[in-house]
Parts: sequence; structure tokens; C-alpha cells
Amino acid sequence: MININLNILKTCSSTNDIAKREAFKGSLEGSSYLSYSQTNGRGRNNNKWESLKGNLFLSSIFRPKKNKIYWHQLSLLIGFSILETLIDFGININLIELKWPNDVLIENKKVSGVLLEAFDNFIIVGIGLNISKTPINEIKWKTTKLNDYIKNKMSLEQISYKILNKIFHNYFMWQDMGFSPFKNKINEHIRNREKIISLTFNSLKKPIIGVFLGLGDDGCLQVQVGKSILNYYSVETITFPLDDIL
Repeated sequence: MININLNILKTCSSTNDIAKREAFKGSLEGSSYLSYSQTNGRGRNNNKWESLKGNLFLSSIFRPKKNKIYWHQLSLLIGFSILETLIDFGININLIELKWPNDVLIENKKVSGVLLEAFDNFIIVGIGLNISKTPINEIKWKTTKLNDYIKNKMSLEQISYKILNKIFHNYFMWQDMGFSPFKNKINEHIRNREKIISLTFNSLKKPIIGVFLGLGDDGCLQVQVGKSILNYYSVETITFPLDDIL
């Protein structure tokens, strides 16, 4: 198992910025950065991540040995690892879901998001987790916080180590065995399975409408369109028309 080197910061622009800088300097896999506040937190798709003090802002360096064609699987794996950790904390398994590819929801409300940034020979994984506060200005989705659901309050450092230990445990299993050991586990928790899905692509004017079947063996999106089952690895946007969460 890897030696997780957790560095504690009082404040920074974003923990992903710090991790990226240190990775370019040669910092080892497992080097991680926890900050008590961020001045420029960000999420996927250029969304701003509102960084409220008391919540978790954590980034870590990964240097996968697997071919880059498989790196997209890590997005799902990281989100699922956070979900597993929250279940370990005591979250009811029936209340928690993974919204593709890596948002974690409790009772249909977002509690955690992940930002992966890939470079030539490393990946930065940034994790935001609402612990004690929910975003004030968030209008895209409903949000919630961990402390509404668990009795045993932990420090940010304790939570960070537990999340990182789970992530790296799954990461090394992925390095050795690939994605297939995780497929069924993730599909048990993935949101909107068997629901209508709409996919848009830059190359097509009209969206593709089908039924979301979950994940394939290699982490692709499986969608039934008519009588055909199609696999997708890259889409411009994905929506579930009957879902009230974006």
C-alpha cells in the first residue's frame, strides 16, 4: 500500500493547483493536499466550487501505470470510492447514489464532486465534500452536508485519510485487475439506471435518446436505442429528462 503524504494548508487558490505544481516538480504518487479554505475552487465543466470553511478540499497525485486509454475509468472509480467511504461512515446505503460520472448524492442532493485533470504522466484528483456547510449561491442542484447524516464527527484530516485509503485501495486493485471488478458494484449505486437518457455530440445536430443501462465492462455508458445496445465513451452533454438534478 502506498504511503499517503498529506500536506495541510491554511489556504490556497485551489488544492488542484498546488498538487499540479508539486507533480511537475516530481512529487510522488500519493502526495496529497488538504486546505482549510480555497480562494478559487473549481469543479467539472468549468463550474466554480464554492469553498466554505469547514468543508473538505482535497487533492492527490496519481501516476497510473496503465495505458492512457483506460484513465477515463478513474473518474468513476474515485466517485465510487467516496461513496463507499461515506457508507463506512454510516450513511444509509439506500440513500446514497453515484451520479455519472463522479458526483455523490444523498437523498437526491449533491454532497461531493470530483475534478480530474490529466497530464502527460500524472493525474490530479480533486475532491470537494460538504461536511458542515452547504453552498449559499448554488442554483444548479440541491445540496446537502455530511454532518446531517452521521453521529461521529471527525476532523478534516481523519476524513481525508479515510477517503484516500479507500481510493488508493481501489486504485491498486484497478491497476492489477482492471475495471471489471467494479462494474457491478458501481451499477448497484449509479443514478438513473433504466431511465431515459439524452446524449448530445458535437458531430450531431439532434441528441440521441435511449435508456441508460448502466456501465459496460470497461466503464463505458451503455444505452439502449431501439433494439440496439450502444457504448459511449465521450459525449458533449448528458441529461436525464425526467431527473430534477442536473
